[in-house]
Amino acid sequence: MRFAEACSTADETLEAADQASDRLREILGDGPIDLVLAFFNARHVPAADELAARLKERLAPVCLAGASGAAVITSSHELESGPALTLFGARLPGVEVRPFIMASSAWGEAMSDAVEFSRHTSGVDGAELVIVLSDPFTIDADRVLRAFNQFAPGVRVVGGLMSAGPRPQANAVFLNDWVAREGGIGIALKGALRVDVVVSQGCRPIGPPLTVTRADQNILIELDGQPALERAEQVLRDLNDGEREMLKHGLYLGRPVRGEGVGRGDYLIRNLLGADRDQGVIAIADRAVERERVRLHVRDADSAVEDLELLLAPQEFDSKAHGALLFTCNGRGRSFFGRPDRDISILQEALGGSIPVAGFYCAGEIGPVGERNHLHGQTASIAVLRPPSAPSRSATEPD
Repeated sequence: MRFAEACSTADETLEAADQASDRLREILGDGPIDLVLAFFNARHVPAADELAARLKERLAPVCLAGASGAAVITSSHELESGPALTLFGARLPGVEVRPFIMASSAWGEAMSDAVEFSRHTSGVDGAELVIVLSDPFTIDADRVLRAFNQFAPGVRVVGGLMSAGPRPQANAVFLNDWVAREGGIGIALKGALRVDVVVSQGCRPIGPPLTVTRADQNILIELDGQPALERAEQVLRDLNDGEREMLKHGLYLGRPVRGEGVGRGDYLIRNLLGADRDQGVIAIADRAVERERVRLHVRDADSAVEDLELLLAPQEFDSKAHGALLFTCNGRGRSFFGRPDRDISILQEALGGSIPVAGFYCAGEIGPVGERNHLHGQTASIAVLRPPSAPSRSATEPD
């Protein structure tokens, strides 16, 4: 088993493809390549067809896939500006690579019917990992993940929503000969492979847990028996000066994903979409559930670093990782941490350095918490890849 990463910052798409392909082939050496993942930013979206064709010609992988993001992650840097392309190549003896297309026109029934789901996701059953890369405007990722949780329970899904542009048709995705500006792709990996998954939140809770006493779809009407907006403002008034300072980075709502949400990583972070002062209600980017206990959260760089380091700590005592994929929120990066390359630096330090890593900044990150897969925000979702020889240690829970 062997992984490699190669990147190019050339402005012209075919030149970038040639540079990265040559370097990837040099690292991997002669022989067939089972999987190539290409991550590229907005500069290369208009030429995605040519990019896919050139990579197929130069590398001839068994499976070629690509997706666009606001920034591209390499083994040592997070390329947040300028043209960028990174390739992640793998030679995977004993691993079955089963890709599938999530065409937006065909995935309605697949998300609600077991037979249709199985027909559209060949190879998912019993997979060690499924990588999903999708367009946020044409694929309902929450529904897709609910279908995985229902029809392929226990199968872990990692990936993200493309983020190269803020409107439909601004992204590009490809799988072998299929290239599109909508939909998504999945790749199931099964066989002689061990994957540890880390999902690290970038927020910290503030104030007490709040019980949803009345809700309608994504509208919070009452919290703790009071108008939702009134109760939330009470919590904000009681914050200390340090917590108030963190509000400038944004306010979010955490929905419990495990139990009543009392510990680290127990919440799914959701955006607050707005509030109606006349009605006293709050709109959130999720379905509100009555009687669950939610909590307000703020973005906090120190908490994000601490959380990622803690969750990655077991990796330092495991066998040497062979490669990793990193899907991180486009709200992280230099503007959040105050310095570049923070997530990739922490990951490389935990893995012992010089590990092939690739990924991109996402408009929503996909990863499991507990026994279910979820769509996250403000999160780093990581898949650490190894041969199956060494005993597994969970990286989703701190020691």
